Amino acid sequence: MTEINNSEAEIPVSSLINTDSAGIGGPLALNSVFRVVCPQTGYAGTGFLHRGGSVVTAEHVIRNASEIILFSSTGDQINASTLASDADLDIALLSVEAQVSHPALPISDQAEVAIGSQVTTWGFPEGYAGRIPLLSVGYLSGIDVSRLTSGSILQKWVVNAAFNRGNSGGPLLNIETGEVIGVVSSKLAPISQTARSALEALSSQSSGFVYTATLPDGSQRNFSEGQVVAQVLSELRAQVQLVIGKAVMLGDLRRYLESNGIQP
Repeated sequence: MTEINNSEAEIPVSSLINTDSAGIGGPLALNSVFRVVCPQTGYAGTGFLHRGGSVVTAEHVIRNASEIILFSSTGDQINASTLASDADLDIALLSVEAQVSHPALPISDQAEVAIGSQVTTWGFPEGYAGRIPLLSVGYLSGIDVSRLTSGSILQKWVVNAAFNRGNSGGPLLNIETGEVIGVVSSKLAPISQTARSALEALSSQSSGFVYTATLPDGSQRNFSEGQVVAQVLSELRAQVQLVIGKAVMLGDLRRYLESNGIQP
């Protein structure tokens, strides 16, 4: 048997993890990550403070919201408004109506982040009512590619971690540096084209019994039998957890901030 000199073998390996699962960014994230609530639409998610004073979140969380409220881990309630948003990237910037004294999370300036890098996110998944953001740990497992209606190509991180509804807009942190390398965008909840078409058909159905629902803003809306079924099925699908999610990539985050006059 040939003896192998490990000091000379060129075998690529990941760097050693010298921290606990929270990473060195954990203590900072506890105070710089906010619960984002939109009372009018009923949507809620996560956001994090940028050093420029704005809060970064996911666009779909604050879409069509006329009222946005941020809740901090220290119990502060802060009114916010949309400063800029991009539906394709699924990123939004919020301006706050009061001075925020919490520390900000640093945006990474790494040129590349390797697949296999261990990452964390802190956020407020649906069903969790605590003030302190919850930790989720995983690693970068790949890159997803999709074509937008404009024809351009969009890439997103595929992350092997427990992303749930409510985590959207949270920071994706490199566990070793504590820096933001992406923004949580969605969870993976696969559906066949046949099932998708069936849900769309149910959603557009107007016949059958009518159910009157009270919306988060207090108004009422009538739903047909098919629409009720579609709503329930959509909710159940949203609870599917394959422990895989997607996140906006670092390069897109930095370019988006710069395009809105904000230095990352």
